[in-house]
Amino acid sequence: MVDPYSAGKGIAPAFAARGVGAVAVLTTTTPPSWLSRVWDPDDFSEVHTSGDLDELAAKLAVHDPIAVVAGAGTGTETAEALSELLLPGRSNVLALSSARRDRWQRDVALRAAEVPHLRQLGSESPGEVAAWLRREGLENSPIVLKPQHSGDTDDVFVAMPGEDWRTSFNRVRAVNDTCFRTDRVLVRELAVGTEYEVDTYSVDGEHGVAAVWRCAKEGRDDGLGIFRSHTLVAPSDPVVDVLFGYVARVLDATGVRNGPAHAEVVLTPDGPRLVEIGARLAGAEQQELTVLGTGESQITRMVRHHVDGEKAAGRYERHQHVRSVYLASPAAGELANSVRFDELASLLPSYQRDVLPYREGSMVPRTDDLRTSLGHVVLATTDAEQLERDEATVREIEAGLIVV
Repeated sequence: MVDPYSAGKGIAPAFAARGVGAVAVLTTTTPPSWLSRVWDPDDFSEVHTSGDLDELAAKLAVHDPIAVVAGAGTGTETAEALSELLLPGRSNVLALSSARRDRWQRDVALRAAEVPHLRQLGSESPGEVAAWLRREGLENSPIVLKPQHSGDTDDVFVAMPGEDWRTSFNRVRAVNDTCFRTDRVLVRELAVGTEYEVDTYSVDGEHGVAAVWRCAKEGRDDGLGIFRSHTLVAPSDPVVDVLFGYVARVLDATGVRNGPAHAEVVLTPDGPRLVEIGARLAGAEQQELTVLGTGESQITRMVRHHVDGEKAAGRYERHQHVRSVYLASPAAGELANSVRFDELASLLPSYQRDVLPYREGSMVPRTDDLRTSLGHVVLATTDAEQLERDEATVREIEAGLIVV
């Protein structure tokens, strides 16, 4: 298991429950500081650091491994390369590895496969970008600027019509320089529509959908908006067929044949358009919420794949409605009138848990993105109307918050 952090923290225990041990491989000498709290070396019989992969593969071969998997997105490339050395043909297409990590190469792969996609350009030159915007008729359209090769939501900026996009372009370049990255800046048209997250699991090129989540957002001046809720979509909803059919084409185009993938897709008036794709697990909490709603997750599918030889299941079943409700602050300052946070369990019949780190008197940031939200409340119930009533109660509490 390569880089067993983030959502991957649940993989080793899940295999252990089936009597299968795990060996850890780290792509850095120590876990990154922001992930160290979810790193438990006791879950592994051995811990190695990646270096010469041929030498490492020789050491790992003595265990006669049944699988090589990535825990976090940082481990996907190493995991795929190791898998090809230890278990040839059991991972993803190595020749398309860059299309799963580099946004520009992904676009090249989608074009080659004739998969509809957003127009974008990777460049280091503002002049080249300006010419491309004129050529594509996007001079008066909102555009997204981000590093070409980075984490899914790292350093993303939006330039609205009339704004000077060069400011955001230079900010991305500055971030690249600070982080010692050599990325080009990726400039892309902004997708307009409802955003979804599609979690899949594949076996030998056969794709299954583990969950589809609808993301409700509230518009902000930056054009990206902020998360308001995250809801498990009924598998019978026609949008699931539309999204899964599209994402399956994306998976084929980018060489995903085995294991989990997480896609972010916007359903535009012209049809689905890909925002992000990663050959990795969805986030740690998303694994838990998927189990809450469907009784399984990408991790449980992974275990059944490698231990039982099970093929990819086509469609999840929803056993109950699940929603994460996010709270926002309109300004930075001191939080007041939040005492009802402590009463949520008794106020909400569908209450499962909450992640609300701020309390009365806390200094809070203005909510501009998911990272600066006030937290969220997880709701789950078989009663759809109860779910709506409980979200309304959360919104009532949120409306009564005071930030000074």
